[in-house]
Amino acid sequence: MSMQAISRCCVVAAVLACVTFHARADQPATLIQTAHVCTDEGETQRLAINDQLREMAKALAEFKPTTFCFIMQPSLAVLVLEKGDTYVKFSHDSKVMYTFPEYIHIDDSANVMTGLADNSL
Repeated sequence: MSMQAISRCCVVAAVLACVTFHARADQPATLIQTAHVCTDEGETQRLAINDQLREMAKALAEFKPTTFCFIMQPSLAVLVLEKGDTYVKFSHDSKVMYTFPEYIHIDDSANVMTGLADNSL
């Protein structure tokens, strides 16, 4: 496959990833343990198109964080900004970051921002 064909494929995938975002969520959420997180949306889009590439990137980030991606431990102060089919845009400590749907749990009824979940109902 030529570099031009690969470039076109990446551009198409990036456009599709952008289009697949659902409406803004602004919902509290939690990250599961050892969540693969990126600080660059372009890198996240590139990884979102290929499961095998994403797994390899996560393994690398577990060994040594890269320029754009690292492993983040669970956090209660996560706010989902946009949720798409392939990746999730969220805010943590006033920083915008990106992860993949399998690493985030949106808490519909829990009081996540204060760290309290009332499960007695």
